[in-house]
Amino acid sequence: MARRIARVLKAAALVMLALTTWLGSPGGVQAADSAVVLIYHRFGETRFPSTNIRLEQFEAHIKELTSGPYTVLPVPEIVAAIREKRPLPDRTIGLTIDDGYLSVYAEAFPRLRDAGLPFTVFVSTDPVDRKFSGFMTWDQIREMRDNGVTIGAHTSTHLHMPANLLSRNRADLANSNARLKEELGEVPPLFAYPFGEASTEIQNLVRNAGHIAAFGQHSGPLDASSDPFLHATFRVE
Repeated sequence: MARRIARVLKAAALVMLALTTWLGSPGGVQAADSAVVLIYHRFGETRFPSTNIRLEQFEAHIKELTSGPYTVLPVPEIVAAIREKRPLPDRTIGLTIDDGYLSVYAEAFPRLRDAGLPFTVFVSTDPVDRKFSGFMTWDQIREMRDNGVTIGAHTSTHLHMPANLLSRNRADLANSNARLKEELGEVPPLFAYPFGEASTEIQNLVRNAGHIAAFGQHSGPLDASSDPFLHATFRVE
């Protein structure tokens, strides 16, 4: 038990350190001009330690975000404010989740909903269409959408985009967006690169596919100097 408590406290401390570093450091980016976006994947799935966060750790993060000096805003609102050069509240945070695992719906969604924290889920469509075990269904995705969760695009097959031909990437994006439009009624404005990597050519493909902003997996603040098609995120596991 003591070791588990220590792990929880360490996880919360790491989040606090990251947020303080980017949003509150003297001489750093001004808080009113920037935000930090956190990225998660799985919740309470201990079989996948490289992409999982333990539930007690996640609850510690939620406690910190709701009791600390932070403002958690919907990611589309953050992106719009940065793009339009509008001020943000001090220590603004955005929450994102990649891939669309079932634990997002079963574990993260109820906890974040109860805490009043908005978030974005980037969904890869093939695992949902093929009804892979461990992934959400379209009905569950729609339920979250109808409860205020932002749904973003994450390709169809979760391919490593820089390792594939542009033609393959273009077709994958087209299929993903077609399925998202069929199931949710629109092509999501936001996109996240699988594995967090993209080239300039891939960024252009994502732009031409109809998205207005895209996220990688490299730590840093989201501010006016950010490339809108390679926004930074802080990966938390």
